[in-house]
Amino acid sequence: MQRNGVKHSGNGKAKVKPRAPQWASWAAGLTGGGVALVAWLSGSVYVGARPVAPDDTLIALLWNADMPLMGAFLASLLILSGFFVAAWNAEMWRLPIGRFLLPFVLLVVWMGASTVAMQSGWAGLLRIVQWLIGLMAVLTIAAVVRRGTAAWLVIAPLVVSASLLGLRACSEYLLNALGGVPNWRVFASFFNPNLLAGYLAMSAPLTLGLLLMAGRELPEPRRRAYTALLTVGLWLQLSALALTASRLGMLSFLGAAVVFLAIAGAWKLLARDFVMRLLVVGVLLLGVFWFSTPATQRLTPQAAAQDVHSGAFRLETWKGTARAALANPILGVGAGAFEWQYPRYAETGYTRSAHNTYLEIAAEAGLPALILLLAMAFGWLSRAAQRELPPDPNRPAPRTMDWRPMRVGVLAAVVGAALHNAVDSDLQAIANLLTLCTLLGLGLALGPDGVFTLPIRAIERRGTGLAFALTLATATASFGLGEWYANQGRYETLVSHAPQASEFYSLARRFDASNPDYLMDAGELYYALGRRETAFELMERSIRLKPAPRNLYRLGLYYERENDMAKAREYYQLALECDPHSLPALIKLARLTQPDPDNPRLTDEARGYYERVVEIQNSPYGRVRAVPEIVETAYGFAHLALARHYRALGETVKAQGHYEQSLLVFRNYREVTYPFNLAGRALGLYNPERERQILSAHLQALSDLADLYEAQGRTQDATDLREEYNRLSAE
Repeated sequence: MQRNGVKHSGNGKAKVKPRAPQWASWAAGLTGGGVALVAWLSGSVYVGARPVAPDDTLIALLWNADMPLMGAFLASLLILSGFFVAAWNAEMWRLPIGRFLLPFVLLVVWMGASTVAMQSGWAGLLRIVQWLIGLMAVLTIAAVVRRGTAAWLVIAPLVVSASLLGLRACSEYLLNALGGVPNWRVFASFFNPNLLAGYLAMSAPLTLGLLLMAGRELPEPRRRAYTALLTVGLWLQLSALALTASRLGMLSFLGAAVVFLAIAGAWKLLARDFVMRLLVVGVLLLGVFWFSTPATQRLTPQAAAQDVHSGAFRLETWKGTARAALANPILGVGAGAFEWQYPRYAETGYTRSAHNTYLEIAAEAGLPALILLLAMAFGWLSRAAQRELPPDPNRPAPRTMDWRPMRVGVLAAVVGAALHNAVDSDLQAIANLLTLCTLLGLGLALGPDGVFTLPIRAIERRGTGLAFALTLATATASFGLGEWYANQGRYETLVSHAPQASEFYSLARRFDASNPDYLMDAGELYYALGRRETAFELMERSIRLKPAPRNLYRLGLYYERENDMAKAREYYQLALECDPHSLPALIKLARLTQPDPDNPRLTDEARGYYERVVEIQNSPYGRVRAVPEIVETAYGFAHLALARHYRALGETVKAQGHYEQSLLVFRNYREVTYPFNLAGRALGLYNPERERQILSAHLQALSDLADLYEAQGRTQDATDLREEYNRLSAE
């Protein structure tokens, strides 16, 4: 017999507690599945259309994560479905506590205001949609997760997915090591090793909590089997973290682990079996460090002393981001607009992110956005870290399960995320954003007084849920489908299939009409097809939506091809205003202000531009680089022009110095960057015309300097330079 959802025995006494309704399990399972899937499909960061052959699109989506927007759509579809199921069926809606929910909602609203006021367009819309999907995940988890089946349907997929991702990363390292690249840093499905490290800094502490809870709460023989699997999963995740060779990622996990052990010890949760398993994982992890080149190389004091570029570049980027935030304190430079607004405030080279989530949010959406983020964090912590009494051991069966170990794991995982977001922009990858939002939802749903129940009429609840789900699903679908076709369009462009490329770009713009990257790429394609008017219309519209220095420079190149030098100079100047360190724009302006290119004597204006390039080379911008292997040949061109100028004036000492500096740049490029570009020919990294220009300048520097040495009586030095000249000419 059953009344009101409670089963009764024949004498009327309650015998079994009611189970969670089936719809709650569906909502939790869909959410857990979406969060587990997003790490595989959308760990990358959108960087524009990538060339993917039509036959390889599924592999690019499902394995390589080359289509992060399409992957985000598929994962978000599951999360939004879970939200809709909960909204349709929940008679009483459980919401996160107001001190967390209100700042979260206000933060998204403030990002929207920043997008509109600062006109960050498509990039701002993408940022807002991603945060709204994260909010939907939090709301769904708060609504349906209790201390039971629904919680496992969210936690288990996340831990399993992270463990399999760790296995994939370890396999990736082994394959590359066996292939002759022992210092490979693993990416798995993420944009770079640092973003993977940020994900693992969240997943590993959660796995610790699950391991501790399984060892305490499960009966034999399930306890032994599950704890063994979880131990292996934890080792795989930590091994992958070590193979990312991210020192700051490992430190973030260590900080989270200290918090985990401290709280677990204070709550008297630690057991001998758990500690022994941690020791086993530690010993196995030492083996990974011993045999893996990237981890050992990056963790030695000598390597840390030598590898100063990354740390110095990160520090300078933080300073520049802080300048951007202080210069735009209310609404920032525009949500999502960091990439093209930051160069105005930068003192170092190009970067897509601030390498610090907190500073990036302050720069993009203003200091109020950062305050709301911190308020949200403190509101969450006030409930997620709240102590609770352990279950009464004398309570009659059925025994109440102790969920405190899982709560400690969630809390430590969020601490790991907070620490790593202080040294990297993890939340740019939607995989990390949704994983963090899932942890935030779990922390409130499992904690005491983390949620409150609000009665909402069915028509309001269902209508609101349907509206949000359909709106966000439509937005993510347009992003994803646009990326799907644009990637194929770029591939067809690379293989010179212009009609097919045009069709794919038309489809991409049909689904995602405001994406500036698709407009620029389509404009360049139409220019190649001879449709000049349409090409310039699309490219100028792209620049209005995304006035990035690179896009302004590209449009200047096309006007120069049209022999419209006034327009070309205008756009080069605009590029320089957006990025005062734009080396390509400086070189172009220097050449445009030199009436006779064959005359080595420079005009004052041209010499000023070249001297500005040399000044940049000797500044932190030129010395502190994120990727030292990428050599800027603009410095070589500037030194060569100045060397010829001073030689024509008879100032031999100055000329010789500039010739020698020019050769240093071109030789370094030939040794380090040229092989990289050559290997990336299929990706469009190799530009034959550009390489011919660099080679021609290199040869001229060798020839002119050899003549100078010959005039000074340095015959052997001159001979060596001419031999190098002959070798390069033969190549």
